[in-house]
Amino acid sequence: MPSAAVRNAAAAAGPGGYGGLFGGLGAFLSPRERDASLRFRRPADRLDYPASHALFRLLAARRLGMSPADAAGLDIRRLCAGCGSTDHGKPSIGGVALSMSRSHGVVMAAVAPAGTSLGADIEKVPAQVFAGFDDFTLAPEERPGQDGQGLAGPNLTDAGRIRWWVAKEAALKAAGVGLAVDPSSVRLVPARSAGTAGMTGSAGPVAGTLLAECAGNAAVHGLVVTPVPAPDGYAAAVAASAGFPARAVSLAEIFATKH
Repeated sequence: MPSAAVRNAAAAAGPGGYGGLFGGLGAFLSPRERDASLRFRRPADRLDYPASHALFRLLAARRLGMSPADAAGLDIRRLCAGCGSTDHGKPSIGGVALSMSRSHGVVMAAVAPAGTSLGADIEKVPAQVFAGFDDFTLAPEERPGQDGQGLAGPNLTDAGRIRWWVAKEAALKAAGVGLAVDPSSVRLVPARSAGTAGMTGSAGPVAGTLLAECAGNAAVHGLVVTPVPAPDGYAAAVAASAGFPARAVSLAEIFATKH
């Protein structure tokens, strides 16, 4: 959802304090997150960062049966799957699986039962993807070939490429490896066993639930990837270690005292 919508909901429902910092979002952040938010120079980044972190915390509080006022006090830990550092890496809160993402004025968070490998990603569709995008992102079987075919669709547009990208990024985030694993080593196939529609052509390469195949990484292999609705001009997806039905949660629900 738009960062501004999260800010406005926080201002309307929040307990106040911190001089209305970030339009009310400050009441749902830790001191460290408030300090980090102030270090951004661009106004848009200064809003996206606290909006995504507040949404992350509020969704966790809701899942854990707490009130929104408890969100700021939740203990967020980080662990880097690559080096083992706790200073950076995927954020987590005990008792629940979480993931968040932000992109140019829009933020996203996802929640699932504890123990679930979970990843969420949202991206704004650029005017043009970078040179070499297909080689970097798509597995050889996914790239449109001389015959115009390929798993990613015979008429792959740049918007379609970004939908493919967020699906892979969500899977890599769910595995906790990020771009330490080459996206082109991940192959997405229709999850027909789950009774899904699979993929379409020019209307968009990712049209239904997918399975990630990655022979070189067991944490990625077998993850279930689901495209989710996003504002116009954006693409979003969630990935998980089990096929949970994805359900959107409104801001009214997130800011409710209890669920």
